[in-house]
Amino acid sequence: MPLSFILIEENETSSAQLVKLATESTQIELIHVFTSIKEATKFLHEATVDFLIIDPNLSNQLGFSFIEKYQAKQPIIILSPRTKDAVKAYSIGVFDFILKPMEPFRFQKTIERLANQSYLLEKKEIILPARYIEVRCDLMTERIEHEKIDFIEAMGDYVKIATPKRKYVVLMSMKKILELLPASNFFRSHKSYIINLQKVKNYTSNEINLKNKTIPLSRFRTKAFKELILSI
Repeated sequence: MPLSFILIEENETSSAQLVKLATESTQIELIHVFTSIKEATKFLHEATVDFLIIDPNLSNQLGFSFIEKYQAKQPIIILSPRTKDAVKAYSIGVFDFILKPMEPFRFQKTIERLANQSYLLEKKEIILPARYIEVRCDLMTERIEHEKIDFIEAMGDYVKIATPKRKYVVLMSMKKILELLPASNFFRSHKSYIINLQKVKNYTSNEINLKNKTIPLSRFRTKAFKELILSI
């Protein structure tokens, strides 16, 4: 399956070159070309792509502010005619910097590195799954980001999803909601509890302490929990 991406670029020549390269490639799929950061941001609130390509030197727009916001969520490739942008690009952790005018061979090398399976395995929690779950609560569809969830508690036919600001009571089984969450970050510590491993402060042989909650740890799940928590 090709890696999907969007391009944020004002220069028509550069855009046309990228469109041509994407059309000829079996490794990547260009979803849309944006000339506005505002429109690109709106798109990313509603959809997910595997990576972004952007020239940060957009007219009257804060290109690097956008990059700093999104570089932890998707790999970003920067295209720029200014060599000094490379220093800033790598300092904030972008995937790659390509100097304009772009050489197709240089671009292909970047795409091959991005498509490398070992890289995708390392980054799959970032670039492949959604970063949130959608649930029905109080007649509304709520989107809850994974990182906001502290723990989930069973309540008969319902579950309670606890976040720092709100608790959502949802008609769903523990098994089903666990299937919707990334296995590397969420763990069923007890028949009645699922925890976000990123929120663990400390633990004993039978309890897990979060910031404002102590969660029971089943003795049958202690070994699996320790293996997971040590891998984070």
